[in-house]
Amino acid sequence: MSTHDEVPELLPAYAAGELDTEAQERVTRALAESARLREELARYRRLFVVLAALAEEDVAPDAGFDRRVMRQIAIQWYLGTTVRFLEGIVGAYGRAVRYYLGGPRSAKGGR
Repeated sequence: MSTHDEVPELLPAYAAGELDTEAQERVTRALAESARLREELARYRRLFVVLAALAEEDVAPDAGFDRRVMRQIAIQWYLGTTVRFLEGIVGAYGRAVRYYLGGPRSAKGGR
């Protein structure tokens, strides 16, 4: 990978001020030559401002969140269990009808 190819990967660290002197100088030179890299750096800087603002917010779920999540889990479990139960009944019913009508039998109990 050439030095120029790795500059876009260094932009987030450059925007955060986390590069060593050599890498920072490399990115600075590439930014002087490329409008695209300058635009990308501006996007990273805006993103960091938004992330910093979000980090300062106190985010807490509303009062009924836990109850709603547990209810969804219970519903999904109930529906899954019910579907498996019904599949078993329908499968058994189908095998019984097939046996009664004299149709082909499975290898387990067939002729």
